[in-house]
Amino acid sequence: MKKLVDIKKYKHKDLFERFIKEQNPAVCVTGCFDVTNLYKRKDKHRFNAMMCYCVVKAAQGIEEFHYSIGANKKLYYYPNVKTNFGVKEKDGIPYWGDVVYADSFAKFEQDYEKAREYCYQNCKYYQVDNGALISTSAVTNYPFTSFSIDNSDEFWDTFLMWGRYVEDNKRVKLNISMRFHHAILDGEHVGLFFAALQNEIDSFKV
Repeated sequence: MKKLVDIKKYKHKDLFERFIKEQNPAVCVTGCFDVTNLYKRKDKHRFNAMMCYCVVKAAQGIEEFHYSIGANKKLYYYPNVKTNFGVKEKDGIPYWGDVVYADSFAKFEQDYEKAREYCYQNCKYYQVDNGALISTSAVTNYPFTSFSIDNSDEFWDTFLMWGRYVEDNKRVKLNISMRFHHAILDGEHVGLFFAALQNEIDSFKV
């Protein structure tokens, strides 16, 4: 259940009050990740599902990723984080399904497939207001080096994009671009998240 945050008591009050007023508060960074451990398991599990699980598990342990800015420019706190993913369904149009953090990949994978099936059968978005959103988009037809992801007045959530993974000297690498709102995240938080994400990828097991 989300809670409205009293900005006067928010520990990053100065950061929020400064950047919530900025016309362009978005920052976009790109990191290169070693995804060999996930690549080895892609015959049994969807690569994208494993990536999404590592994303939410990494973010779940960092307090700043539990905050979200509403359309009213107010700040909210969620006990959990969630992600979403886009897939072209039977009408050829991409829809996005929400999946909230789970303690195990087995539970997360079950929820992932439920969201995917709903989008496919109904040609609708599967959205649930049960977590601070870290949106994802995989454009897997080309190994893009990076993406420049603009911010908007209506979509302020943290957003990750990646292309196709590439083999590099017997390792498999994936570039991931991340756009974040500077009112709730700064470079230190993103650095912590990128390090945690690589750790979750490396330690992933079923």
